Amino acid sequence: MDILDSQVHMGPGGAVEMVAAMDALGIAAALIDEWWMGTPGHPFYGVGDGGKAIRTTSPSAELAAWTYPGRFSYLVRVDPRDPELKAVIRFVRDAVHARALRMAPGMSRAELADFAAGVHDEVFTLASENGLPIFLQIGGHVELLDRIVAKYPDSRIVICHCGMPPGSALWPIVARMEGLPDSEDYWRKLAEEPVDQAFAKVLRAADHPQIALKWAHAPVMFDAAGYPNLAARPFLRKALDAFGAERMMWASDITANQTGESWAELIFAMTENSELSAEEREWIMGRTARRWLDWEA
Repeated sequence: MDILDSQVHMGPGGAVEMVAAMDALGIAAALIDEWWMGTPGHPFYGVGDGGKAIRTTSPSAELAAWTYPGRFSYLVRVDPRDPELKAVIRFVRDAVHARALRMAPGMSRAELADFAAGVHDEVFTLASENGLPIFLQIGGHVELLDRIVAKYPDSRIVICHCGMPPGSALWPIVARMEGLPDSEDYWRKLAEEPVDQAFAKVLRAADHPQIALKWAHAPVMFDAAGYPNLAARPFLRKALDAFGAERMMWASDITANQTGESWAELIFAMTENSELSAEEREWIMGRTARRWLDWEA
């Protein structure tokens, strides 16, 4: 099976240990979101008025992609306030190993408000013009995409982290990152929304053919910690029935996994899931990502 992990983070340095693990586990390739686990997330530098906009860099991802041909590609986080946004997105289009853009408005209420108000819209315009998909972390607020797909029908959007609100192990991290007096109350309440109710919003996004779903952090999102993550399986089936396997891609996000499963356990929870057909496993575990990222095996 051609396994492509559609999200791992990578910190400074090379990828020797990651490649060794990938070889042992049969992972053909991985899509890197270079993020050194800081706030707002190094490596980056400030640009624009007073340096308030963030422009990320991907030195470790680039090194890994050039050092291990075919094993790594990466996405680039973009800030809609970057005064050189058009040039940055053209760079992503032209860079040999860059495959997609990423935005995470779902990590703070201020960003969510800006997203709803259209501040991020230019990114969708430029992504469509340059043929790039956008990975979008907007957990718990997937309904905000209805306006986007109506306005930008040529866009290609991958909803990150099952589209769900932050789970019990994640919301305290998001609250600390936002850092407002009422952050804990807000994010706890959002995380306590009934799972079926929250996931129903995600499933409605399947009506838009330009939207795909990244199946990542399912153990924490669906209170399914511990191999083989059985409690997540009914939700996976609902997602497959709604989106189809051709619009679902698996990601371990092993470098930021809150529920403690090993990389092997996260893989085997999918590949050994007898409720999935062989064709469904093939699409979810690699083929969908290859198609959406235009990344040949």
